[in-house]
Amino acid sequence: MRDLKKFKRAAGWALATAALLASGAAFAQSETEQTWTEDGESGAALPEMVVEATNEVRQKIEKGTFTFELDAVAVDSFYTAMDREVLNVSPVSGLQPHLNNLERLVSEQPPHLWLPEMARTPVATFFPGAPEGHKVKSWSLTVIDFRGSPFKVFSGGKSTPDQLTWDGRGENGDMMQVGYPYSYVFSQTDKGTNTYNHAGVSFRIPALDYRSEGDRILEMTGDELFIRDESELTAPGKKWLTRSTDEIRRHPYSPIRVVVTAETEALAAARAELVAGYLAESMILPREQVETEIVQKPDLRAELDGSVAVVIEHVE
Repeated sequence: MRDLKKFKRAAGWALATAALLASGAAFAQSETEQTWTEDGESGAALPEMVVEATNEVRQKIEKGTFTFELDAVAVDSFYTAMDREVLNVSPVSGLQPHLNNLERLVSEQPPHLWLPEMARTPVATFFPGAPEGHKVKSWSLTVIDFRGSPFKVFSGGKSTPDQLTWDGRGENGDMMQVGYPYSYVFSQTDKGTNTYNHAGVSFRIPALDYRSEGDRILEMTGDELFIRDESELTAPGKKWLTRSTDEIRRHPYSPIRVVVTAETEALAAARAELVAGYLAESMILPREQVETEIVQKPDLRAELDGSVAVVIEHVE
């Protein structure tokens, strides 16, 4: 029995010694993986961070510029192709008084659609016809002015047109004069050399709206606008000028010029000032934005009493 107790005691010491040796080995293995803090507690050590690459962000900002070329005409008029495409306005000629602060044409009134319109091109349409029972060899249509002289001549061969349109211009390219009487003669010659003349009735145009060299011209005869030999507007005259303002507003930034023709210089100047003031007041414009020009013609026909042309400049 005593020997059995000695054996158990020796086995216990052996197991304890083995356990201590095992724990020492384990401590030795974990020594590289643990550290001791100042308070005596162990903690895991973090491995050193190694940065192998650095991301680089680059920003490249380019500022675009818009350039356009100015030719001599554009510099003189301060009007470029960009204005044409973006603004769709008419150019300004030269250095006008309100070049950098243009007034837009306005009005407290709606368009006066009930007033008569001015004649436009074509100013006349003719409807000739071939004579029955005759074979036409040639034909001609002659527009005759107030002096009885040929103003415009149309002609052709065997085929007679069903209609002819006339833009109002003569053989030399000049526009017909408003208020003056015009007439026409249609002539046909057959193969037997017989000529057939057909005289038309005379006609006159009191107001005309046409284009000339890039300008739009609203021309009216003096006897429609003024009291005879006076610088006072008639009731029909005010209607024609009011109708003119409706057309002027279609070109809100175009310069306006009033050209008055009369037998005396004083009468032309007084009428030009009257018309310019009427237009400026109707369209709520500074008076200086409506230019005036006078033309003296002592040999005007007595019944016409001159004319007034409202020129809207630089209208395409």
